[in-house]
Amino acid sequence: MKLLRLSISLIILIVLSSCIQPLQLEDLGVVISRGVDKNEEEKIEVNMAVLQFNKDSPSTTKTIDGVGETIQGAIKNANTKANQYLANGKLELEIYGRQVAEEGLEPFIDTLRRDANIPSTVFLAVSDTTAKEIFTIDTEKIDINLGQFLHEIIQPGPEKRLFPVVTFPRFLYTINNSGIEPVLPIMEVKDGNPALSGVALFKGDKMVSELPLKDAILISIMEGTVRNEIIEITIPKEELSAELQKDTKRDRLKMTFIIEQARGNNILTNKEELKYDTKIDLKLNLIEIFPTYKLEEEKVINDIERAIEKHIKDRYETLLSKLKELNIDTFGYGIKYRIKNKGGKLTAKEWDELFPKIDTTIDVKAEIIRHGSVHR
Repeated sequence: MKLLRLSISLIILIVLSSCIQPLQLEDLGVVISRGVDKNEEEKIEVNMAVLQFNKDSPSTTKTIDGVGETIQGAIKNANTKANQYLANGKLELEIYGRQVAEEGLEPFIDTLRRDANIPSTVFLAVSDTTAKEIFTIDTEKIDINLGQFLHEIIQPGPEKRLFPVVTFPRFLYTINNSGIEPVLPIMEVKDGNPALSGVALFKGDKMVSELPLKDAILISIMEGTVRNEIIEITIPKEELSAELQKDTKRDRLKMTFIIEQARGNNILTNKEELKYDTKIDLKLNLIEIFPTYKLEEEKVINDIERAIEKHIKDRYETLLSKLKELNIDTFGYGIKYRIKNKGGKLTAKEWDELFPKIDTTIDVKAEIIRHGSVHR
């Protein structure tokens, strides 16, 4: 009901403030999310999740597709199949098929930028296969409009967010500035429902590789966008302190935390030798631990914090090693290097030659600020 009231208000605003002839509410179809693919003929195919207000329709969701040589041509074609005026002013999410992402997104992002009706808050994502697969799922299991449902997977709210959301202006800025590469969330259809499945890594505007979904939080931490997010950490017994090992017969320590605050920072300490310090600060709220310990003892807390620090450091070192191998600077080390250059200039070719050679020391500081009352 809240979504319905909001959408009605926005539609009325669009109609009243535009130059188009006013339309009845039932004559409007509001595009909330849309997908972009290329078909077998290399033409652009769009699928749009439309919010409709036709009282005679059994569903508030309708998916309309169109084909054309360009995005606008495909949308025009889709309009010929619709019995409503398709309004794009409330577009919240655009999903690209894997083929489109691998061939390059800049032409499609530029189209978003040039369309005055498209808000600058549109989020971007990549489909593991085609965008069409996501937009043609059975919507009977979904109790809200499909377009809104897809948007809320990408941005469910700060307390549930798994991934740093990327708007199209931010993506466009990143591909046009050397020293950092963009990432986008990957979506798949699992058991008939759309879900996040991984992280798309880009070189310029082209998707070239991907990361498992569990690594998304490492990117969020570096960006400082994590608040009230749950993280699970499992520490093998051999990595625990002698004191903690003595107190358990289990082969590993399993913990769940709420990240109260997280911050990452890259510091260029020696430009000529390409030396960096990467500092990660975490403030954690322990909400589950197995096996349990007497956490009232400060030494136990300190030992757990040190184990967490080593675990997170190892994960970052593994991820950075892969990024250097792929020559993809997701964490923006090149920005710090570019700032130190005369005039703040750095070409993509120059950084491609330097990034695999950077020497980074990663320092993680974890502090458990709350742990409740837990007894053995």
